[in-house]
Amino acid sequence: MRLAKLFPVLAFFSILASCTLTPFGEDAPEELQEEETSVIEEESSLYEEDDCSGKFVFETNDTRYLNDAGYTVWTTNHVNESDGFEPITVSLSKESGRSEAGYGIVFCSREIDGKPFLLTVLINTMGRYTAGKVVDGVFSHINGGWKSSAYINRGYGTKNLMTVSYDGGKKSFLLSINGYDISAFTAPEKMEFKDSRSGFVVVIAGNEDLPRTPVKVSFEKKENRGK
Repeated sequence: MRLAKLFPVLAFFSILASCTLTPFGEDAPEELQEEETSVIEEESSLYEEDDCSGKFVFETNDTRYLNDAGYTVWTTNHVNESDGFEPITVSLSKESGRSEAGYGIVFCSREIDGKPFLLTVLINTMGRYTAGKVVDGVFSHINGGWKSSAYINRGYGTKNLMTVSYDGGKKSFLLSINGYDISAFTAPEKMEFKDSRSGFVVVIAGNEDLPRTPVKVSFEKKENRGK
């Protein structure tokens, strides 16, 4: 059964999906972070699980996703069953699609004060990453915007191991990539982890070469081992 939720988001997603992209640097120009209307969709059917091994493959060449703003497609397939935050570790690799378009993890997906809420961390094949939140359809960066990291493996078909954990004492999340601590970030909302959901996210740029070249990203959940 097709599951979809549509709502407007900030330029963060349309920046990734726009045909007028500029290279992401350490500091994104202010004008690129102004609010715009785009589309984010929860579409679980595009994430196919491979032989119950914990591997998921996102793939589409559907031209309905081509528009000026592009689409961001996400799914949640795991429930945080404990009161504390359960660390998330995923190996992910982009096989095809626009190099600047992001992909990664969504987590802490739930309603807060009656509004849809989720957190996300994304990377792209150009070696950049960001963390953000979506509250009632509005995206905002929570780590200062897109940044480069030498610890992100660049290019197509290369794997990156991404881990999101939580420091209860500091009340902050920690993003680690390929075994290196990359960024710590917080959200002002009161976090209740029990029964929140996590999963994956892929950005489909508005200038993808669909249907000739599909957008394809693979994800594999990994067992978390304490540091």
